[in-house]
Amino acid sequence: MSYFTRRWEGEDKPIAKVLSALYPELAYSLLVKLLRQKDVFVNGQRQKEGSIVSRGSTLDLFCTPAMIHLKEIYADDNVLVLYKPKGVETDGDRSFAALAAFVYGSQTQVMHRLDTNTDGLVLFARNPAAYQALFAAMRDHRVIKYYRARVWGRVAEATRLVGYLQKNAEEGKVRVYDVPCEGGQRVCCDITPLAYDGRTTLLDVRLEGGKTHQLRAQLAHSGHFIVGDGKYGVDDVNRRLGYKRQQLTAYRLCFAMTEDALGIDNMVVTLPDELLTTR
Repeated sequence: MSYFTRRWEGEDKPIAKVLSALYPELAYSLLVKLLRQKDVFVNGQRQKEGSIVSRGSTLDLFCTPAMIHLKEIYADDNVLVLYKPKGVETDGDRSFAALAAFVYGSQTQVMHRLDTNTDGLVLFARNPAAYQALFAAMRDHRVIKYYRARVWGRVAEATRLVGYLQKNAEEGKVRVYDVPCEGGQRVCCDITPLAYDGRTTLLDVRLEGGKTHQLRAQLAHSGHFIVGDGKYGVDDVNRRLGYKRQQLTAYRLCFAMTEDALGIDNMVVTLPDELLTTR
């Protein structure tokens, strides 16, 4: 069974829609190209555009690592930084991390995650020794992550947000409290306003840590939810502004390594302007 062998369990649909649903980590343009080249198989048979896929069908692709063009921001023998687009899960069986391992080799391991609808920089280790070094650096908060966020309302001045994050597994959400609480973990971030357009503020955010939904929950708790956020935002506001996904981009990684076996102390990796979707 190849990496791309997948079973369709939905209702009968045109093959283009099925491909988008089964292969979210692949660019739609690549899927269309493979379909036109008849490199898409259903139950072992080559398919053409306009085919209908039935429930229970098995799909596969003829697609080599060389055919997949991930946006590589930085790479050396130990460290890899890639741009993850919105709408793709960071880790899991059908994820950005799985695709990176297919393209760069099975030793490629993701070091942290972004929410599905957050885009930006994702850090990978390319071998076990690099994984151990990066894991220790992230544990000790020596890899600093910066984000751009567009939030509702006016943020007048730079400030530090401190709170206590508590998970609610049943709701699939977290809550932030101002004082210590049972099961709560202390979380911090520094926010700096960059521009205000009369309704929303563009923020530069320096994250400490990186708990589940930390930034989204902290900003919402402060009264300035990230626009487009369907979980912590306000649906009516998101509809009026026309945002369907949260306006949050991980745009910079700064390395402050105390033991620098990887040769990346003081290195800064920044997302190119043309990929910065949160403006």
